[in-house]
Amino acid sequence: MEDRDQVALYEEVARLTDKMLSAARQADWDGLTELEAGCAQCVEKLKGCPAAGMISAEVRSQKVALLKTILANDREIRQLASPWMAQLNHLLGTANRQCKLARSYGPASSREG
Repeated sequence: MEDRDQVALYEEVARLTDKMLSAARQADWDGLTELEAGCAQCVEKLKGCPAAGMISAEVRSQKVALLKTILANDREIRQLASPWMAQLNHLLGTANRQCKLARSYGPASSREG
């Protein structure tokens, strides 16, 4: 993969993380999840790229700038999603406890048979 192709992938990841951040700011968690899948595909493509040999200063600075944008977006997305994730974990824990109680102390008719 050529340098310009890698830069294009970094640009796509940056574009997707911008959209993900917008979704997180709007508490659109379903939209965020869909965008995250596309972002993960781009990241997988980048992981498959051979290690960069000698790259120009221009390409290096482009990659660095894009990575800074991606990391800043990721940091803010995590901050916005953290309370939602905590609430989701609490709800899942409560539902899990309720299921266990229902199995243990369900209707007497189901235990008498």
